[in-house]
Amino acid sequence: MVAQFNESNKVGKTAEAFAEQFFKKYNISYRNISDDKKHHDFLTDRFGKVEVKRNYHDAIWGKKGLYFWVELELDYKEFTGWWYKTKADYFLFFNEKGSAILIKNDTVFKDYVNHKIKYGEQTPYGENRIDFKKDQRYNRVIDVKNMRIYLDNLNDTGIDIKKYVKRERVN
Repeated sequence: MVAQFNESNKVGKTAEAFAEQFFKKYNISYRNISDDKKHHDFLTDRFGKVEVKRNYHDAIWGKKGLYFWVELELDYKEFTGWWYKTKADYFLFFNEKGSAILIKNDTVFKDYVNHKIKYGEQTPYGENRIDFKKDQRYNRVIDVKNMRIYLDNLNDTGIDIKKYVKRERVN
């Protein structure tokens, strides 16, 4: 269990480090407020409250393509996930290499995701697949229910989304 917590904590810290690099690269003033659980991860001059996650992936099972997760439930409906709680102005989702997507958390985005939660095809090969995973939080291992949002489905939706690709340096 300690190993799982250390891995989960490491992933979160990696996302925070990627965010700080991102803010510096684009001359965005920021303050890390992740230790204050009433707030989001960062407060910025350009984007307001920013929720940072390392949950941007390239699917290798089920429907193929780039996606990010929205967290719906913790421990079998005992607790609601961050999707229902967040007050973030923007989401900044990173992959393991530091590439990111920045999404404005406005009515257009919320309506789209809420519609997919209610009516989306959530089968293993569906457009809005549901994934269950175990995570170390609250001093115990919990079950987390996430729904995938595929980037190719966001084209022509009016959602304010920007992709940032971190390129490897070639010597």
